[in-house]
Amino acid sequence: MSLLEYISQAAAGGCLPEDFSLPAPDGDADALSFAAGAMDGIALYHMGPQELDEAEKALIEKAVAAANERDFGGAEALLAELTKEKQAIFAVEPLQDYIRTHKNELKPASIFDFASGMLRNSDNRECVKLALALLELFDNEGSEALKNDIRTVALSDEFALFAIRVISRWKNGNEEIFSLAKKLKGWGRIHAVEALKPSASSIKKWLLTEAVTGDVMDSYLALTCWNKSDAEFVLKNRPSYEQLAGIGRLLRALLDEGPVPGISSMENGDQIIETFLDAAEKQPLELEDYRVIYDIYLHYKEAGEGRSWPALKSKKLLTTYRCRCMILDALKQGEAVDMAEGTGVDVKPYVMELLKSSIKEHRHLVRYIMDDEAFRREAIELYRQQLPPDSIHPGPGTALGLGEEYWRESALEFILQELRRYPLEGMDLVETALKAEPVRTRFGALNVLRHWVSLEKKPLSELLPELCPLLESLKDAEPDDDIKAGVEELLSGATSFESIGGVRKRPEFSQESLNILADAISDIGAWQWWYLDDDMLQLEFGGVQLYDDSKAEKAPHSSTAAVRFYGNIFGIFLDELEDADWDIKLHNDEIQPFPLDGFALAFNDPVHAKDLMKEYPHRKPLKPRFDESLFAGAKYLISASCGEVAFIAGGDDMRVVTHNGEFTEENIEEASRRWGEYWKDYWLKRGTKEAYERDWACEATIPVSLKDGDVPEPEEP
Repeated sequence: MSLLEYISQAAAGGCLPEDFSLPAPDGDADALSFAAGAMDGIALYHMGPQELDEAEKALIEKAVAAANERDFGGAEALLAELTKEKQAIFAVEPLQDYIRTHKNELKPASIFDFASGMLRNSDNRECVKLALALLELFDNEGSEALKNDIRTVALSDEFALFAIRVISRWKNGNEEIFSLAKKLKGWGRIHAVEALKPSASSIKKWLLTEAVTGDVMDSYLALTCWNKSDAEFVLKNRPSYEQLAGIGRLLRALLDEGPVPGISSMENGDQIIETFLDAAEKQPLELEDYRVIYDIYLHYKEAGEGRSWPALKSKKLLTTYRCRCMILDALKQGEAVDMAEGTGVDVKPYVMELLKSSIKEHRHLVRYIMDDEAFRREAIELYRQQLPPDSIHPGPGTALGLGEEYWRESALEFILQELRRYPLEGMDLVETALKAEPVRTRFGALNVLRHWVSLEKKPLSELLPELCPLLESLKDAEPDDDIKAGVEELLSGATSFESIGGVRKRPEFSQESLNILADAISDIGAWQWWYLDDDMLQLEFGGVQLYDDSKAEKAPHSSTAAVRFYGNIFGIFLDELEDADWDIKLHNDEIQPFPLDGFALAFNDPVHAKDLMKEYPHRKPLKPRFDESLFAGAKYLISASCGEVAFIAGGDDMRVVTHNGEFTEENIEEASRRWGEYWKDYWLKRGTKEAYERDWACEATIPVSLKDGDVPEPEEP
């Protein structure tokens, strides 16, 4: 059966079913293959031109000569030979150029008949594509039957790119392409949108509100849809909710920047985002709209611009009551877990309940609870109960472990990825995975052992001597060469492995932990003291939202924290006060602390520091050597405003200390989490016999609601 006939039989109502696929080129229906049109899409977007060599050019010449003499079978065989090694997409231009340059020597009718016949009769994908490339050279407007054949093969994403080039030459080609674009979901839609001219308001509306959502990454379409739909104009002119939602989907895809340039290629990307956030604030948003805003927040946060206006505005929208309720509702269903965690919700209890309800459905969420020891132990025990060894397909085998029947192995693989960080925990789960049928599952278990050995810097024979006999027996039966080599490497005593790279400790302070620290200090904190000597500068803050566990049970648990800089230190105080000695008075505890402007403190943000320098008329450098070039070169930098005063400081090293000891990256995150739990408990117990002592850091932020009950009415001061 020809491919045209195959597609025609499957098409119903002018569309192909969602589960449609072309016959496998090599006849192996079980073989893994690219999605329809993917190989050509990748070639178009990510590969440079591939020149044909002389032998390949000769095949084209022979094929055209055979077609010219009406030896259509021989001509197709030659093109099939050509495309065994070279995709048709790389042969289109040489084939068309050869025909154009030799048109006086060729019989147009023969070439046309060959192309239309190959389109209708061939079962070779690449030959069908070259048939369309040949038909592009002819005026086929007069043959409705041929046009219907072209419309039919265009329904498949595999052939849409080549068919669209033919259709675009028709009188009503743009309308045909628009109709086709709405029927396609994969790579074909990408090519259709690229070819589509926004000649009507209906086309622009579709490009704005619907086109970007398909089966291939939205980012391939986003910039084209943005430009052709006049999205920026719509955004600046009071968009409706439908328009704003469409713009949001485009922005989210533009922020991806994975396969193709997105927001970075737009000269006014930041301005567009700011305009979108302003418009979003005036609309009743849904969860997917908040997802866009969350991605905007992450975009700036991950770029080290967590204190920029778009980041702060995004954070404000994400903490509204409406957004919180939507996120919590989604979280309870196992959705938007990353958003919930990223906006300060403790997701671990919810995820644990979801796993208890169905490991099968929620197995991918286990990563959200594994960094908490208590939840990790509970999860490991749950997996032991729900995935006993006799429920796993026995191995070793060569299956990859795809499909519904291997969901248990898939669940094991998800928890194995997390167990790599916790030596010797869940050892029985690792053993179960080592004996499983799927290659992926066994490879996951092997990776766990590699990480454990590397982290502990002990050979397997010393770390887990009881496991060595099992590995010896498994090695002999192992059918996968890579796994067998990995087992042999472990048994040989290796403690480092190129395949997993070096297992390294995290740096002292990542930008993520610094952002947590900045929020903890600046939410409702105050700058209350400073100190300078030859090689150390200290800034001290009160009301810091990091849990202080050194205090009595009912005492306020907010921290007083000092940020200290060492090595090549610098600093400058800024103000717009008439009191020239305010800094000395602050040092001598003679004036009240300066409350920090909410979330106006940043670490390692030179732009923020430079902006502060412009805002204040008075400057007091703390060291003779000072200029703004220090901002970009400092390993650690802090900058913040406190109303009428501000400060900027930095150095080669930074430490964060309290009366209870020094903070590291890990315990900053933990102290922030525990302070959030304490804050909730503070308000739950407020006004009861179990109440804490008054903590103004808690009083400054009253929760909207709490899981265990309503917030008590505040007491009269």
